[in-house]
Amino acid sequence: MHSVTPTIRHSIAFRMTVAVCVFVVLFLSLLAAGALVYFKHELRQTITAQQFTMLTVIAQNIGQKLKHSQQVVIDVSRHVTPEMVKDSDAAQRFLDARFGVRSTFDNGLFLFSREGRIIAESPFLPNRRGRDISFRDYFKKTIATRQPVISAPFISTHTPDTPAVLFTAPVLDDKGEVIAILGGGLNLLNNNFLGELASTRIASSGYLYLLCRDRTMIMHPDTSRIMQVAAPPGANKLLDKALQGFEGSGENINSRGVAALTSFKHLHATDWVIVATYPRDEAYAPVYRAQKYLVASLLIGTAVIILVVRRIMERNTRTLMRFAVHVRDIAAKQGAERLFRHDSDDEIGILAQTFNYMIQAEDRKSEELFHASTHDALTGVFNRAYFDDQMARLSRGRQTPISVVIADIDGLKFCNDSRGHVAGDALIKATARALAESFRTEDVLARIGGDEFGVLLPGVAADPVEVTLTRLRTAVDKTEPPVAGFPLSVSFGSATALVPDGLMEAFKQADQRMYRAKRAKLLEESDA
Repeated sequence: MHSVTPTIRHSIAFRMTVAVCVFVVLFLSLLAAGALVYFKHELRQTITAQQFTMLTVIAQNIGQKLKHSQQVVIDVSRHVTPEMVKDSDAAQRFLDARFGVRSTFDNGLFLFSREGRIIAESPFLPNRRGRDISFRDYFKKTIATRQPVISAPFISTHTPDTPAVLFTAPVLDDKGEVIAILGGGLNLLNNNFLGELASTRIASSGYLYLLCRDRTMIMHPDTSRIMQVAAPPGANKLLDKALQGFEGSGENINSRGVAALTSFKHLHATDWVIVATYPRDEAYAPVYRAQKYLVASLLIGTAVIILVVRRIMERNTRTLMRFAVHVRDIAAKQGAERLFRHDSDDEIGILAQTFNYMIQAEDRKSEELFHASTHDALTGVFNRAYFDDQMARLSRGRQTPISVVIADIDGLKFCNDSRGHVAGDALIKATARALAESFRTEDVLARIGGDEFGVLLPGVAADPVEVTLTRLRTAVDKTEPPVAGFPLSVSFGSATALVPDGLMEAFKQADQRMYRAKRAKLLEESDA
């Protein structure tokens, strides 16, 4: 008989351990890869959405300040007389007396003749009167269009070798002919509202910059790049697309080879584009950290599974599956439901803590961005964008009647001009408090203009509104003046829409009634 060599067979426990270990390792590897891909995609979507929302708020703020600065120049130009155009000393005294305006325009105030010569400038610099600036594009454009102009960046001669932009307004005579041009300059190296962009950071290494449609850099954290070409055509494809009108976000490689999540927003006040750049390495840092934790978990898990396969396999599979489902469904969850509950100190617990920290940080940022995008920073009430959104929502609804109240602060411009914007801000805040105390929490109170507030009162008819306004006028009259010498005075107008699609017409009626009330006050004051 031939002897038979027995076949060496491993135990079922060993084979099960090996089989389950291989299966779990492969399964967890695939699960982790899928989770990372999904997490990276969701993180990119969240970051780009929040970044664009932030950029939109910043662009709106800059646009408002550009329009305000331009309006300041327009308002001052209306006080320039033909005698000042003929008399440089008189023009100099006029410019020097504009203290509040000069604080806005840190690169000087200028009065140019119809021929492009400097009549006067403040602060005064010797030997510059009569200097020819007719070659400047802003001068040519203002003369050609007879309209206010916000210039492209240029090298200033008032502050030598300094990049600046200029706000111009034509000075017209009684016949409507241009007799001079008033200008106010902003120094792009100073900490004004444009210069603040250079110090704004997105996380640690992200930043903002501003450029013209012709690719000239207006503002950048690297001041050496100001007045330089941002990037030649083709070097930054997403920038090329933005200069053709694109607004939004995307992954991009800039002209210097840095990969980033980049967002673009056009300013409505001028042909400038504001850009937010968030380096991809920092943006995806949570993904890279999560990847390391997952790799560590897999290695440690494999060693532990060999010893106690069933219990560890069931526990880890159940926990990881729950985590995967949580990540998959997180977009539909809110508040504490978005946190992953796992009470342990192992690798999965570390991963859960890291994930929860990230979700909590993202939720805080989302809440802050949402609040900033819907509320007025000065008063804390809703802003115009939110007011318009609620107008549109109520116009599409079924609730009637809907009343509208428009309130406008009397004498705010005079207070700003005579006491400064801090005093004007005090009037605005006092008005907001008085309005907030007089209306319901469900009413929509918003600051819809510099000195104007709007209130939407769903389900409120005209008579209750008049009672409320009577009480509010009495409260305003009794309010302690927030600024000495400037008692709080507010003009009101109201109207009621009986059908939802009549809300816009009611808004217009309330606005017109407010202006009639304001004019009536002015007539009473003039008669007195």
